[in-house]
Amino acid sequence: MAFFLFIHFCAAQNLIPNPGFEEFHACPTGLRQLELAKHWSGANAGTPELFHSCGFRASVSPNSGEGCAGVIFLSEAASFVEYLQVELTDSLQKGEEYVFSFYTRLSNSSLIGINKIGVYLSKNGLYRNLWVRFTNQPQIVFNEVAESTDSWQKLSATYTAKGGERFITVGNFFAKHFLTEKIVNKAATDRTSYYYVDDFYLGKSKAFSAHTAPPRVTTIWTHVVYFEKDSASISSIELNRLDEFINQLPSPFFYPIKVEGHTDQDASVEYNMQLSQARANEVKQRMSNFNLQNVYTSWSGEENTVYKGDKKSEMAKNRRVTITVER
Repeated sequence: MAFFLFIHFCAAQNLIPNPGFEEFHACPTGLRQLELAKHWSGANAGTPELFHSCGFRASVSPNSGEGCAGVIFLSEAASFVEYLQVELTDSLQKGEEYVFSFYTRLSNSSLIGINKIGVYLSKNGLYRNLWVRFTNQPQIVFNEVAESTDSWQKLSATYTAKGGERFITVGNFFAKHFLTEKIVNKAATDRTSYYYVDDFYLGKSKAFSAHTAPPRVTTIWTHVVYFEKDSASISSIELNRLDEFINQLPSPFFYPIKVEGHTDQDASVEYNMQLSQARANEVKQRMSNFNLQNVYTSWSGEENTVYKGDKKSEMAKNRRVTITVER
């Protein structure tokens, strides 16, 4: 199930590439694979996680989209901390005020939540080949305790640029005795503060001025149904996922629903075109059981593959039906 909330700022450009960890070099398969997310990296020897619905999933749903990241901001071992780092798409302009924000959510398995999550902006990236805490003074510090485990919490601040800043490093820059800690889950066995993070943003604050046009908010629901090779039948697992997606749509539902069938590159072009049509019709039929009448199907066979290689396990990503709803 996927629920996307995209906010398009008419006058604002997000300088953080891949802000929601949607783009990746390869699908994550387990722990410690943040490097698979395009543009993101760790800053010390710590190894944050990349989570994505294509493979290794978080125990919570992302704030939006299909991906998010996980990072340790504090553990019982004082030096055991991790950082997220990204290079901006452009350098910051001297004297310009920027808005920085991201969403965070404390893991249910963490004992404590902490404050003083810091953001360090610099012309060059940070890196140490040791699992240690940086002592750089972050320009942005969130003094509230980030303690929410049942919903995503937005952290936001403004920053006036010195000029030339090109990298952002996010993490814990403070020794343990400077932090405020709050026990959130007494039953937790993991004595770390492990946070999920998602939807980073950095843009000029004047874009939010009353003199500019208000943001245009578009809500998009998307979902992907996967199929077995040469099959247009929906498996029980995919049926459950599809039903969950349909059930989270508001009721009554009036918006058009686009259902598009796809295949892998095996077999002939003609066969794949027919198969993709059958898959789209199968999904449409299932959706009609929920009184969703405004469903429009299309099919493209093997034309719009997401994986173009010949590795059999990866080709399964192409055997799919994509569902898109926009209002």
